[in-house]
Amino acid sequence: MIPLFKVFVNRGINDSLLMTIHSGWLGEGKKAKVFEEKLGKRVSNPYCLALSAGTHGLHLALVLAGVGEGDEVITTPLTCTATNWPILYQKARIVWADIKVDDLNIDPSDVERKITEKTKAIMCVHWGGYPCDMNELSNIVINYKLPLIEDAAHAFGATYHNVPVGNCTFADYTMFSFQAIKHLTCGDGGALFVKTEEDYKRAKLLRWYGID
Repeated sequence: MIPLFKVFVNRGINDSLLMTIHSGWLGEGKKAKVFEEKLGKRVSNPYCLALSAGTHGLHLALVLAGVGEGDEVITTPLTCTATNWPILYQKARIVWADIKVDDLNIDPSDVERKITEKTKAIMCVHWGGYPCDMNELSNIVINYKLPLIEDAAHAFGATYHNVPVGNCTFADYTMFSFQAIKHLTCGDGGALFVKTEEDYKRAKLLRWYGID
C-alpha cells in the first residue's frame, strides 16, 4: 500500500543512492547530467537544467526574460506563494489575472485585458497538473511579443494536445518541482526547460557561479 501522507521511495534505489553519496559529487557530476538528459528525452526537449528548487527555476526564467524593477508580470493568484515570490525578488509588480471556473487555471481573456506597456512576461500555473489553455496563451504572447513562463510544479508527465509539458512548444520556459510532495521527488529540487539554445547556454552560466 502507498500511504497518502508519507513520501513513497522505492527501496530499489538504495544501491544507486549510496553510490552517488560516496562518489564525491552530491550537487553536480555525472548523475546530475544523466538526470537532465533523461528528463529532456521524457519531454522531447534537450534544453534542461537541474536546479536546487522549482522556485529557483522560476527566478531564473524571469531573469532570462529580462524582468526587472518596475516591470509587470501577469500571473494567477491561485497558486503556492512560491510561484510569485521570484517576481517580487526581481522588484517587479505582480498583476493578477482571473481564473476560469471550469479548471481553475488562468483565464487567457483576462490575461489579455491586463496587458499594459509595462508588462514584461506572463506566468501560468497548471493547477493540479491540468494544463492551461496553452493555445490561447501562446497566441497572446506571440501577438504582444511577450515571454510565457509555465509553472508546471504539479504537471510532470502531463500533456497538452499530445505535446509533453516541458517541451516548450507553447511556452518559452517551463519549471518542474521535485520537492517532497510532488509527483517526482528528489527530496527537494527542480528543473527548468527553455525553448532556445541561447537561453540554455546563458542559464547554465547563471545557475551556479558562472560554471557551465
